[in-house]
Amino acid sequence: MLKWIAGGAAAFFAGRYLLRLQKASQTIVTRTSLKVNRVGLSGIELKASIRLQNPNPVALAIQFPFLNLTHKDVSIGSSTVKNETIQLSENSEKTFDMAIQSAGWLTLIQVLGADIVQKIRSGQKVSLDLLATTSTQINGIPYEQQELIKLTI
Repeated sequence: MLKWIAGGAAAFFAGRYLLRLQKASQTIVTRTSLKVNRVGLSGIELKASIRLQNPNPVALAIQFPFLNLTHKDVSIGSSTVKNETIQLSENSEKTFDMAIQSAGWLTLIQVLGADIVQKIRSGQKVSLDLLATTSTQINGIPYEQQELIKLTI
């Protein structure tokens, strides 16, 4: 009889803990910012900063985030993938800085148009609406958030 009670209590607390982890992974707040590092022969190099905020009373294990930038549903740049897990303590935040290499000039011409690419290469101001998709895993649960970002080059 004691085995049944201990097993039931263990199942209850394990279920409660897993439910708290799932809820915590859904309440993470992500903020992404972009700025142009340089415009070169191979394309546009951007610097991205992703800030993950954990407003939960539970510490989380987060895989290093991956950022993909799209314009009109076509990827124009992404960060590198890192197989690194970071601990994010309760009620805290962590900022990840990363370099993003854009697609080549031919792809940018096809996606943005020749006029916009020519303005970028000649140094004129151009504003682009980009969709930044941040992907990671939080305690083994996939997490993805999208933000619309206005980038001025």
